[in-house]
Amino acid sequence: MTTVLQGTVEDYLASLGSGSAVPGGGSAAALAAAMGVALLSMVAKISARKALEEQDRARLLALVPELDALQRRLGELSQEDIDAYRAVIDARKARASPNDLANAVLHAAEVPLDSATQAARGLDLLPEIRARVWAMTQSDLEAGRALLEVGLRAALANVAVNLPDLDAAARRRIEGPYQQLKASVPG
Repeated sequence: MTTVLQGTVEDYLASLGSGSAVPGGGSAAALAAAMGVALLSMVAKISARKALEEQDRARLLALVPELDALQRRLGELSQEDIDAYRAVIDARKARASPNDLANAVLHAAEVPLDSATQAARGLDLLPEIRARVWAMTQSDLEAGRALLEVGLRAALANVAVNLPDLDAAARRRIEGPYQQLKASVPG
């Protein structure tokens, strides 16, 4: 099976618009955030090369490993969201035990919660880059910010849609981090 990151953009978009339940919004949210953080990484790298001050160059380059790790993780989460929701669909079709279905639904809430967490971290790094941005990459920085915000909002929407199907213990486990992330959403 070809994963999101192994396939082409054309194939992914065709799958997204196919009328099938997967990939869906959770996968797209993670991929949007991955593109956003990739743009932040690009801006940091270019701005570091153009920096006049060594301390700015060093700070920007120090951010790159974390930005690149966030990009990779969000790309993985795009596929994990597909797999998690497919497991919910399969469990419902197979009339799985209530425990197995509950575990599948919990995982389907955990994955977009992780995506939202990663997107929020990318947004946390934005001011460090913005303070040192090379003017010619300002639009790329803003595009990255917008994609991260969209990814964060969309991932949280996917958590929210799963909350009613969680048992009380699972809901308590997810609700706290979900509310914290929701409160961090810009404007």
